[in-house]
Order: sequence, then structure tokens, then C-alpha cells
Amino acid sequence: MNRRKFLADANCAALSSVGILSTIANLRMIGNAAAGPIGGPGDYRALVCLFLHGGNDSFNMVVPTETAEYDNYAAVRTNLALPAPTPSMAPGELLPLNVGNTPGRTFGLHPAMPELRTLFDAGDAALVANVGTLVEPTTIAQYKNKSVSLPRSLFSHNDQQREWQTSVPQTALKTGWAGRLADRVMGFNPSNTVSMNISLNGTNLLQTGDATFAYAIGRDGARTLTGAGSGIAAELNRVDGAKSLAEQAYRDVLRRAYADEATRSYDTAEAFSAAFNAATVNTAFPEHSLSENLEAVAKSIAARGPLGHNRQIFFVQYGGFDNHGELLVNHDDRLGNVDQALKAFWDSMVELGLTDDVTLFTCSDFGRTLRSNGQGTDHAWGGNAIVLGGCVNGSNIYGTYPDDAELAIGTGLDVGFNGRVLPTTSCDEYFAELALWFGLPSSQLEEVLPNLDNFYSYSPTTPPLGILL
Repeated sequence: MNRRKFLADANCAALSSVGILSTIANLRMIGNAAAGPIGGPGDYRALVCLFLHGGNDSFNMVVPTETAEYDNYAAVRTNLALPAPTPSMAPGELLPLNVGNTPGRTFGLHPAMPELRTLFDAGDAALVANVGTLVEPTTIAQYKNKSVSLPRSLFSHNDQQREWQTSVPQTALKTGWAGRLADRVMGFNPSNTVSMNISLNGTNLLQTGDATFAYAIGRDGARTLTGAGSGIAAELNRVDGAKSLAEQAYRDVLRRAYADEATRSYDTAEAFSAAFNAATVNTAFPEHSLSENLEAVAKSIAARGPLGHNRQIFFVQYGGFDNHGELLVNHDDRLGNVDQALKAFWDSMVELGLTDDVTLFTCSDFGRTLRSNGQGTDHAWGGNAIVLGGCVNGSNIYGTYPDDAELAIGTGLDVGFNGRVLPTTSCDEYFAELALWFGLPSSQLEEVLPNLDNFYSYSPTTPPLGILL
């Protein structure tokens, strides 16, 4: 019986409240530490996935502002269109971006995101246009004729969340692309006692590999038994009692296996807590859930030395983007919180001197329909993403932002139902940039992203999109 089957049969998910499930999964990495190349001293890199849960209406996050294109946008979006920028820069107007690679075209950022605009114009952030789940390059005619392979269950929240996380949308894989990536670069880390995959939102498919799982923490660090580290005698006695149960010599194989894993779980949680609690990050983060989670990411990065990590992958989820109604108010609030959190996270990386070593990127279920449903928008397909970091070739929009002929209802890139935009950049191209920067050998790209060859043939001089330096 392998360890994964044991966990399934024993139904250990019920133990996740004390962090056991998280650590049991990570212990599967022990003995696999030579799975990737060994990094040299100071060779540190981290990826931070910010998943905007619910389907971000990113065609209101990044908007064309050249006169003809803006007029088309306003006509298509009707009551949901944001005001064009004017010389007076009145509140609520789109924020002009200084885009370096779109000659003849101009763009604006959502008015709730002034900090991201500053980072973009400074070259520390970039945007990825019209990216989405694809199996192979697809035209409107091919989509309608069903003459190419298409993602399963398009426009479904659960399915598209899975497919963004696996990057293999034609089948239901049980591993995520970041998990497969971690499997292959584990050798960069002197220690893999605690997984390089750290999640602020519990277990997830993105970080699930064959040898790696997510180590789930909270905004205050490791999830341990209630009372551990409290200093209260009665609580500590109860914790010691729980540990002693796991340390007994059990004759039954299931009890013995569970007890061994539980003991290691306690030890791992205590090791993570010691490193996390000793880490110092002085940057002030706003008081809302996303910022507090990104602060925990910053502290985990600051603890990389004691954890023995030269490579780390983080998963942070932020919800509230499924705006079928009240889009303008809700979207303004959500993007405003994202903006503040990104600025605080960037400042923390400046404080730690790691801006060139950490790349944050956004994902979402899908984009939203171009046409308003009255007060909001519905499930669609392609959308726009953010990449933040010192190694980002910033002040650029990568991929191709659809023009006014393509952002239309019933024509252009509309696959139907009020402006569901067909993606023109694949998730595979987006994720390949991140994987190569992270240290994945090019020879292993296909193992992590099986569909990548449909969109890109590796070249040492021509990257998939050119996002990262």
C-alpha cells in the first residue's frame, strides 16, 4: 500500500485542522531531494500565484484608450464602461499607462489601481493580454466547427479553475503544473522537510505534484495543535498528551503508520513555526485578508534560510470576482484591495532585497463577457493577467490585446453568448516563462506543460512571450 492510498483509505482529510494532512503530503518528498539541479549559494527564487477567484472582469482592468478603440469599448460595455482618461485626471477615470511595446495603441488601468500603475510605469510590472486555457492554437472557425481539441467544460468555475491549475485542459489531471515543476527542482533546496510549495489557502491542485504537495499555513504561520506555544500549562499538557499518543509503539500497521506521520507532522509544524516566528518583515501591510496573506508569504520568504529553501512556490487566493451583478462597485473594491496588497508586498521585497528573486503572477477562472447583463457580466474565456517582479521586463503588454474589430459582439473573437473572447495566448506560454525563470531545464518543459509544444518550440534566444529577463 503506497502512502497516497493509505491517506485516502484512512480519510486523513479530517485531520487538516491540526496541519497533519499538509505535512503528511510533504513527507513524501523525503528521499527525492535529488530530483533537480543543486543551486549555488544565494541562488534563491520564488513564484507567488495570486488566484483571483470567481473570474476577474479583466477587460475592465486593462482598457484600450486610443479614441476609436475606446469608443468601441464604451459601445460594447455600455453601462459598465469606465470613463476615459482626460488631462484633468478626474476621480474614476482610467489611469493612463506608459506602454512600451504597443506602438499606435494606448491603454489605461482600472482607477482603483494607482499603485500598480506606478509599478508598471517604473518597469516592475507587466500585463499579459487575452490569456486563457487552450489545448492548441484555435481560431473562431475551428471553435465553431469543433475541428480542434478544446478545453473541457468551458465557462464552468470549478472546471476552469482546475484547468488553469493543471494547464492540461483536455483531461482531468490529478497534478498541477506548479506541483510538477516543484517535483523537478527539489534539488535546489538543501532541505525539503517542509515543502517548497506553501499555500495560504489550504490544499490545492496547482501545487500538487507526484512527490510534492502544498504545505498549508495561515496568516500567522503553521497550523498546529491548539495551545502549542501558548505558555499555558494546561494547554501545553494537553498538547504533550496528544504527542505522546502518537509516540506509542502500536502493533496495528494502520495505527503505527498514522502515529509515525502524526509525529513528523508535529515536528514539521514546530520547525516551520520556529523559522516563521523568527523572521522579521517591517513593511506595513493593510488590514484586509489578501494583504495579511501576502504578509505571511513575505515572512515565509524571510524564513527561507532556516527552512533550507532556495526555491519556494506560494499560492494565495482572493475571492469576490464572480460579479454577475453590481460589477462596478464590487470590482472597484476588489481591485483596490489587490492594488494595496501588491504595493505592500513589493515594498516588503524591497526591504528584504529580493525584488529580483521573487515574481508574483495572477490567474483567474476566466475573463467575463464583454456585454453587460444589466449590472454585471457573465462567465467567459480569455482575460488579462498581471506579473510583478524585479526580473519582469516591465512597462509592456505581452501577447496581443484584441483590437476594436476583435472586441465585438457576434464577430471578431466572440465565440458566442454576449462576447466570450477566444484567448490568443495560452496558459502554457505564460507558465513556461515562469518555469524557465524558476530554473526548470528546458529539456523538462514538456513534462511540466505537456501541451506547450503546440504553441512554442524551445529556443535559447526566443522565449515564449519575453516577460522575464
